[in-house]
Amino acid sequence: MSLSNLEKISGLAYPLHFDADKGQFEKSADYNRHVAGLVRQVLLTAPGERINRPRFGTPISQMLFAPLTPEIASMVEAQILRALNEWLGDVIRVGQITTQAVAQSTLEIRINYDVLATGISEVLNERISA
Repeated sequence: MSLSNLEKISGLAYPLHFDADKGQFEKSADYNRHVAGLVRQVLLTAPGERINRPRFGTPISQMLFAPLTPEIASMVEAQILRALNEWLGDVIRVGQITTQAVAQSTLEIRINYDVLATGISEVLNERISA
């Protein structure tokens, strides 16, 4: 993909805000950063939080109240993979997902993924606490 085509790829800035001078919603200047924000939204949204998309997100925050065993970590990885494939499958290709308990109710998550539009590999590291 040429540079001129990459410059045309954009997404809405997050948090969403309106640029009155341009008469439109602000766009993200960096598409890969925009996609990382989308991944975080899926990861940090609990199912049922979005009114018109009750299955959107992952139940990670609810799982942090259980003891963080290897079985729970494996279940979290499966939930993340399912959600990312369902909601962002046309934007990213998920590679490896790893989770590690770092405290009683804190989980470190590492997601390797490829941004389909740019072909660039990215890594998202997120620490989630109950």
